[in-house]
Amino acid sequence: MTCWPSDGGPFITLPVINTLDPENGIRNVGMYRMQVFGPTLTGMHWHKHKVSAGHFKKYQEMGKKMPVAVVLGGDPVYTYAATAPLPPNVDEYMLAGFLRKKKVELVKCITLTKERFGYDIHVPADADFVIEGYVDPADELIWEGPFGDHTGYYSLADWYPKFHITCITHRKDAIYPSTIVGIPPQEDAWIGKATERIFIAPIKMTMLPEMVDMELPIEGVFHNLTIARIEKEFAGHGQKVMNAMWGAGQMMFNKMLVVTSGDTDIHHYGNVARLLSKHVDPIQDIYLSQGPADVLDHSCSKFAFGGKMFLDATEKVEEEIAEEAQFVLPSTITVHTESIQQQFPEIHGINTALLQQDISVLFVAVKKDRKQHIRQLHQELILQEGIDKVKFIVYVDHTVPAEDVASCVWHFANNIDPKRDVFLTPHNEHGVSQVGIDGSRKSLKWDNFKRPW
Repeated sequence: MTCWPSDGGPFITLPVINTLDPENGIRNVGMYRMQVFGPTLTGMHWHKHKVSAGHFKKYQEMGKKMPVAVVLGGDPVYTYAATAPLPPNVDEYMLAGFLRKKKVELVKCITLTKERFGYDIHVPADADFVIEGYVDPADELIWEGPFGDHTGYYSLADWYPKFHITCITHRKDAIYPSTIVGIPPQEDAWIGKATERIFIAPIKMTMLPEMVDMELPIEGVFHNLTIARIEKEFAGHGQKVMNAMWGAGQMMFNKMLVVTSGDTDIHHYGNVARLLSKHVDPIQDIYLSQGPADVLDHSCSKFAFGGKMFLDATEKVEEEIAEEAQFVLPSTITVHTESIQQQFPEIHGINTALLQQDISVLFVAVKKDRKQHIRQLHQELILQEGIDKVKFIVYVDHTVPAEDVASCVWHFANNIDPKRDVFLTPHNEHGVSQVGIDGSRKSLKWDNFKRPW
């Protein structure tokens, strides 16, 4: 199916891809899009961080062809299990059986046999379609993409392995499954929500016993934004959770992490925003770091490597509070938007409505027309009366309606590299430290952004 106008061609969008580690035969089940190039040829879009890509690397080193079985359909739980963030040594079909309370019956593939590849490849017996084939490390890579992705942006074309088809089988009255991803929310958003609910207990049992709840906002497209609630016991507890989560499996791709404490319902974003306003002293409680980034993240200055931001919105104990910090109730702040827009004509909109909800956030829509525009504008705006008391100032492009909070969050979460685009300033005369967040799209002309996105 060709989903979007600039897609590189038709894609199989819900393939459950089965591979084996050639060293020990341990199975991995993942989901990676497949661009169709011909009757017996597709691309295999596995990213460098994925387990199947690790299997392929081992086959490369051995100089052997890699058997791959692609399952389409069957029990929908297979589709979910293929996306689940499991450790490499946990079988996805074991998770599928656990979730549906019934074991998964597996059968041998026809052409992917021990005689040809060293192992028999097995697939679910109730699959609608099974596509068998191999990836040859000796092949030249194929130019795959672009593809309108789940982030709401196109992922660019790049070189990926070829998948050669040796056999296709199907059940009677087979149903071909497919999905369209794009600007959230789409169908895949609910797969992310399932992960959010299913994996709280394992996180609590194996890694973070202080974890109470977790939220993956749809506007954060899974990896860009995570909110956690903990039972806080000591100073620095939020940072302890930060380090554990950024070091855990696919959470290494997380770009923004918010940790809260207390009894607040973190699934109500207004509540979370008020906690951020009340408990976050930006210069003290925002931490910037760097690390692995999702291959699909277009905002990083470098491929698959970029900034991360942690916001400690837990209730603070004495050791964590800066002496000079003061809290200004947001609903008492007045921002004179008309005069500010007259003074700064590049500003196309300012959303001050959140201040009346005691949320210390402004969204500012700006039309950039010079280098370092947002950074320079921010330094001027924080001197303006009223704005000098606001903790969070988020900048988006002038094409984004500043009054549409969900749209603003989606845009800035996608477009920032926190290490590059977050500006922290110390406490001012009001005892308020501030943070500016440049959520505009980056370009070579205005931002010296050299990636071709």
